[in-house]
Amino acid sequence: MTPFPIPSPEQMLLSIDTSVWPEWAAAVWPGTVKWGLVLAAIVLILAVSSVVKQAVLFVGRRLTKNKEDFENSSWDLAASASRFLAAFILLPLPLGLAGYDWRALIDKYGPGVFGATAVLVVAVVAANSIASSLRKFGAKAHAHSGADDTLIAFSASLVKYIIFAIAIVFALSQLGFPAASLAAVLGAAGLAIGLALQDTLKSVAAGVMLAIFRPFRIGDYVGVAGLEGTITNITPFTTSLRQIDNKIVSITNDKVWGDPLINFTAETRRRLDMFFDISYNDDIDQALTVVQDVANDHPLVLMKDTTWVGVHALAESSVQLRLRAWVPTSDFVQVRADLNKNVKQTFDKVGISIPYPHQVQVDDPGSMKRRAEQRQKELGLLKTADRPKSHDVSDNVPDTSDVDGLDD
Repeated sequence: MTPFPIPSPEQMLLSIDTSVWPEWAAAVWPGTVKWGLVLAAIVLILAVSSVVKQAVLFVGRRLTKNKEDFENSSWDLAASASRFLAAFILLPLPLGLAGYDWRALIDKYGPGVFGATAVLVVAVVAANSIASSLRKFGAKAHAHSGADDTLIAFSASLVKYIIFAIAIVFALSQLGFPAASLAAVLGAAGLAIGLALQDTLKSVAAGVMLAIFRPFRIGDYVGVAGLEGTITNITPFTTSLRQIDNKIVSITNDKVWGDPLINFTAETRRRLDMFFDISYNDDIDQALTVVQDVANDHPLVLMKDTTWVGVHALAESSVQLRLRAWVPTSDFVQVRADLNKNVKQTFDKVGISIPYPHQVQVDDPGSMKRRAEQRQKELGLLKTADRPKSHDVSDNVPDTSDVDGLDD
């Protein structure tokens, strides 16, 4: 069976009869076909590489159970590397259409580019797997025995970055960079980067100090740099915390280490300090007894024999009482809300008042007199407007001008 030859797109386009075309159009037609096909091949490569990237991201989402873990992973880097590899594999198509000897180019640069891309892809997958395994191990150890997983989380991030650095060195060596020249270039680049990124290096040093001394653990509720939240992650560069409204805040480690840090959950219990105002006319002893009884009646108040209530200050318009009581750290906010409510309700039952600001308007005598006169004038005008309209008396008197005439 004789095979049927299939012409290429270039042959099909060049076989078009251009004898009836204008001379200039026929002259530029071969170049137009050539570079048009090159452009079409480039667009095809971009489309195919984009599809490959989305496929890698799809696989990454499937393999990552938690969406947050996927967003914080390096699957984006793996997808970009795969896209580059796909574009490199399809690169001979436009090169061949442009008239280059793509086979010689592939023979010369192909193995190095392929090896470098493979090293980067393997490094990304390995770094993510190792970091994820370390984090899972730390979470399990914390859940089973209460072990501190902060150092493990920091180590996982550090290992990942070390693997990336080694992979970049190997990838450059695959591209043909000599080892000695590569070391010199990396040394010079490291010095330049170190000078340009002094703050970043400070963050790394601070992250190491945080991992060693551990002023907080993952899961602690802290206040740092004017913000409060629960620690969710610590890396060599930043510390992440989740605020109470579920916002994630990233703070550079140098600020975390350099600013005053408050760890609200380092201890298992906290002391409540609450203030209550009563009127000067109320019985102070009765109010003190009420506050102490209400506090000790709460089931979550600890060490009830140490609960203290006293007069804190004699304020301008009230007597201020102070309560000190120990409560579990995890129930601090709820106990404070309960005591505020219970004390207010008990004060209302026993007749103890909580003073609040009043506004009193005081006028000078002159202003009061002027307002009174203005008010009287307004009332006078109102009465005048409401009074019925009067008629002239002369209208009701009969005309007597001709009375004398009648008599005559």
